Amino acid sequence: MKLHEEVGADLDTSGLVINKRDVIHLSGKATYRTWEIISGKVWQDVSNPCVAQLEFLDSHNFNFTFTESKPASQLSLTCIGKMGSSRKLSFKYPVPVMTLPDGTGVNITDIIRQHACATICGPCIDEGTLYFKGKFDGKKFTATAKFTAVVDSPCPSNDMFDPSLVRGNLHWTFGYDMVVVNAKP
Repeated sequence: MKLHEEVGADLDTSGLVINKRDVIHLSGKATYRTWEIISGKVWQDVSNPCVAQLEFLDSHNFNFTFTESKPASQLSLTCIGKMGSSRKLSFKYPVPVMTLPDGTGVNITDIIRQHACATICGPCIDEGTLYFKGKFDGKKFTATAKFTAVVDSPCPSNDMFDPSLVRGNLHWTFGYDMVVVNAKP
């Protein structure tokens, strides 16, 4: 998957003007949903409070920096992205998302596989990371990465998915549903 696929070349400035160095602050939630493809049974439907900022490097390219609050932890990442004329956008998690003390890089796909003891695949996974597609209309920012998971084995570190209980493959989404809280020109 290419980061700038289906994004467009020029930003439509009729109503939403984006300038280089514009910073837009967002607040809302990060969402994680998982359900069985066959039965529709929901295995996970979680929303964590999230704040973010969009920093435009020019009228199309941006950094999306978010901080997600979870019970007992906090996650912060900066993602690179692009927005096109239709206000559709795409971005990806950084590769790696973290580096261990020994210098080993850890990708988000490694973390998901370890957390769920599952094999993951799909159109929003490439190069060891998740690709998000969404839209920003100047007031609301939404983006989702969709993929499929196949539970491989019982997971000693997590009992979220038990292969003896899961029927077939799982759909899984990571998403952001946020609104503008203020903007700095």
